[in-house]
Amino acid sequence: MSIVWCSISAHGFGHAAQVIPILNELGQIDKNVHVVLRTEVQSSIFEEYLQVPWELQAVPQDIGCIQRGPLEIDLESTWAAYEEFHTNWNQRVAQEAQAMNEVNPDLVISNISYLAVASGVQANRSVVAIASLSWDQVLIGLVPYLKAEHRVIVEHIQNEYGKANQLIRLYPCIDMPAFASLTDTGPSFPLAKSSGKDLRKILAMPRGEKLVFIAFGGVPLTGLPLEQMESCEGFQFLVSGVSFGSSLNRIHRIEEVPMPFGEIMRQVDVVMTKPGYATITGAVYYGIPVVYVRRHNFVDEQPLMNYIHKYGRALELTHKKFESGDWNCTLKLVLTLPIPAELPPMPEPHAVASWLSEYIKA
Repeated sequence: MSIVWCSISAHGFGHAAQVIPILNELGQIDKNVHVVLRTEVQSSIFEEYLQVPWELQAVPQDIGCIQRGPLEIDLESTWAAYEEFHTNWNQRVAQEAQAMNEVNPDLVISNISYLAVASGVQANRSVVAIASLSWDQVLIGLVPYLKAEHRVIVEHIQNEYGKANQLIRLYPCIDMPAFASLTDTGPSFPLAKSSGKDLRKILAMPRGEKLVFIAFGGVPLTGLPLEQMESCEGFQFLVSGVSFGSSLNRIHRIEEVPMPFGEIMRQVDVVMTKPGYATITGAVYYGIPVVYVRRHNFVDEQPLMNYIHKYGRALELTHKKFESGDWNCTLKLVLTLPIPAELPPMPEPHAVASWLSEYIKA
């Protein structure tokens, strides 16, 4: 049996979404692969998409960012969490390395935990990072809060990243100079299988109305302008994690839809989101128009915006308009945008899996 230790950031679902297709392809190359998922990402995404044998070890792998909802980073809490995470660092690495040695993996994959890199090297394992961003670059982007003690943390992260055997960088991406060896590849995101169910019939939608999926990733929204949404003629809305009464006719809860997330996304007319990797790349692949609300200080936002405007159809909705529910004009306009002539880069999970298999054989 080939054992792969896969460390995944729990900052939303995007990191897990990136590695799942690659692990599935690796399972096609090596039928004896068993994956140890070292992550606090909830199991539902793996249950829906991951096709190789796996087990979940819910152990924190990094901090990512501490959020006040999906659109705002809590800067003070983020830096405090990093300071705590780096306390007794050598002990933390030793404990993680011991856990690896107990499993005896053939390969360590990190998306994009520097703890996994440091621990894998200490455990004398091959370590491959797979990601479109790195936490050192995310933190550097949180100026003007980069104080002297924060720079020490960033430099520490960069030193640990530099120990990896290789970085496989997924497009669209940012520069990640901390890694010594780099291989670029196409986007990576899970592809939904058809369930044979009709989402509009399930929601009993009136004919001619458009369905808007409010999908802001793994960090839940704390509220929505429900009254304004209910008065948005011509549109129905599918939302997650927001409480509202039964008197609303245009707004539906995703929790009440007996369909996988990916299949739901394939059947909607518009996605409203923040620029997040899995949502943006998936929307482009399926040809779904996107209305996005920017975060402004997250490092991979601009590459993702460049990607959606080059290969997809998208419009920005300001924070003010999002919060006030002034959506109607933007939703109508995004549906009129022309389909780009240039096709997006194709996912290459099989190529990535082939590279990984060489480490397993070594």
